[in-house]
Amino acid sequence: DSRFTISPDEITELMRKLQNRSRLYRSTGGAHTAALSDREDILILAEDIGRHNAVDKVLGQCILDSIALDDKIILTSGRVSSEIVLKIVRARIPVVISRSAPTMLGAKLASHLGVTLIGFARGRRMNIYTHEKRVT
Repeated sequence: DSRFTISPDEITELMRKLQNRSRLYRSTGGAHTAALSDREDILILAEDIGRHNAVDKVLGQCILDSIALDDKIILTSGRVSSEIVLKIVRARIPVVISRSAPTMLGAKLASHLGVTLIGFARGRRMNIYTHEKRVT
């Protein structure tokens, strides 16, 4: 079990950074953004028309760059489905934060597999669905 923690203020700031760097979304209104963070900064960012593709691009770059992921966070603009949770678990990332909602199965898997799942992270508001002990 990861000892990784994050504060509500850090979550708010990271989601602000994600939104500010979502250039494709701002110009088209039809793209998703995903990013890897170390709690302070966005390390990798990818945009795509598909939410899965955006996450895959981030995880692929992590592999290419040999980045250790057990103390990192995935940020996303899209819904967190069971498939996205499984990708995050395989990568050993302890926390996923989304501007949108999780699916019911995504939340169940995150709970069962030890991932902290935060959704509807907008401004200073957020819903912590699973493993809230990491949010301090």
